[in-house]
Amino acid sequence: MTGIIAFSDLAWGTRERGLPGGGRVGIASFMRIVDEADPAIVIFAGDAAYDRCSRSGLDETEVFVDLLRDIAAAGRHCIVVEGNNDNARGTYDRVREAAEAIPFLHEVSGKAEIVRGIRFLGVPTGKERRMARSAEEPVDIVVAHAPLADRVWLFDLPAACIVTGHYGMMVAGIAGKAYVALDCSPASYAAIEWEGGWRRIAYVAGACRISLSPGEGVAATGCDAEERRRLTGGPGELPYRAEIEALRQAKDEVAVLGREEVAGRLLAMGIKKTHIERYLGRQGRPEP
Repeated sequence: MTGIIAFSDLAWGTRERGLPGGGRVGIASFMRIVDEADPAIVIFAGDAAYDRCSRSGLDETEVFVDLLRDIAAAGRHCIVVEGNNDNARGTYDRVREAAEAIPFLHEVSGKAEIVRGIRFLGVPTGKERRMARSAEEPVDIVVAHAPLADRVWLFDLPAACIVTGHYGMMVAGIAGKAYVALDCSPASYAAIEWEGGWRRIAYVAGACRISLSPGEGVAATGCDAEERRRLTGGPGELPYRAEIEALRQAKDEVAVLGREEVAGRLLAMGIKKTHIERYLGRQGRPEP
């Protein structure tokens, strides 16, 4: 069994929830989780070197690289993908340089890499459609940093598990894949048990703990009913699983029924116009 911990959108410098004395998020905040879980692999699904969640005023890229070094020093592998904010200060090349220098660090943006027998594919922000259309070989885990409107493309990838950062915390089984969406770590993170495929996902969102297993569904503790619904079904009235399935089915229906009729049905279901246009193309202008 291979243990994996996944973080995204690192909230450097914010007040750490549940920490006595009002401590702030720093390297020790992540190392406590990593040391306790003792994973073989740690995933950072974007916006780890710089993010809107941060309030540190520090050189966050340097702090992140130090965190990667600390994790790798214990013989653990790190999988890193670039997020939309990571290079806002032009410093993300330091992460790539660290990955070239340290064998246990893997910067996978735009490429696939096998680590401990698990094939990872890194999908940076804005590359979702292109990579979905060019994918040839199956992968085990997609690591992305995708806006919500572009995530439907991730489900077109031949993968067993999707881990994405950016926003919209959620864990569920969708379209035959395990789907994990994270935000503002370390308050949000996931532990994945892997043995020839994902065997269990333990998802943490503040005090809420959700367990997802194949064939066993979802179990939750520490959540009220609304939080459980949001974290397992999505924030909208329409369950996210239903939106993804409807959009993917609509892709085939457009050629037969026409885009106007199909788009109208999707809008009536409660799917946002932007989500429809990103996947099906705009009216009178098919998706290229």
